[in-house]
Amino acid sequence: MKKLKETVVMKNALARAQQTLKLTEKRIIATAMAKIDSTASKLDYKNETARTIKINASDYQKTAKLKHRKNAYKDMMSAATELINKQLTIKQKTITSTETIKINWVESTRYETGSGEIEIRFTQSIMPFLIAIKDRFTEYKLEEMAGIKSIYTWRMIEYLTSWSNEKTGQRKIPINEFNEMMDTPTSYKTGDVTQKIIEPTITELEKRGWEIKYETEKTGRKITHITFTWRKP
Repeated sequence: MKKLKETVVMKNALARAQQTLKLTEKRIIATAMAKIDSTASKLDYKNETARTIKINASDYQKTAKLKHRKNAYKDMMSAATELINKQLTIKQKTITSTETIKINWVESTRYETGSGEIEIRFTQSIMPFLIAIKDRFTEYKLEEMAGIKSIYTWRMIEYLTSWSNEKTGQRKIPINEFNEMMDTPTSYKTGDVTQKIIEPTITELEKRGWEIKYETEKTGRKITHITFTWRKP
């Protein structure tokens, strides 16, 4: 199986957004994003044809590291059905307040049983976060995400990379911001966040060659911030 060489590029605001994607959906979205020219002008992607991306089962199979292609296509069809309803939430600070933007990821999906590929069409609203990018962006090779077993691990890589494209970095994150970015279940208490999200994510990252640790900060008895310190492989 050939290695993936495509690069995923997005504005930092998108990498730090609440994406509400499952792992299979994230693989499809990232694979599609890797096929977009992030240096293109807004006019280049204004028409529907340019925003329509085809993804074949081979692409997905490599990203998921699946042995059988039929399993890849099964995942793709299921994810395509769900993607049409998925939104992301971006929060941006203004001079006086915080602006909340909700955007649908795609406006349409299409697949033909037995064809071995699916087609997704990104919304116009999301394209400004994917093209005409000159600064304040997050970039990684799709190959870095191959075989990831948890959406939390993928999101952690994106989020930390958005703060430092260097090999090393450190970031202090308010716990509420972390939970929004990770789509933490609302039923989770802080102890659940560390035991069910942070620690398993760190374990998977370490298996992939990362050196990463975290510290929590309390205000009174309540954890309010998490500081991550990392070194990429």
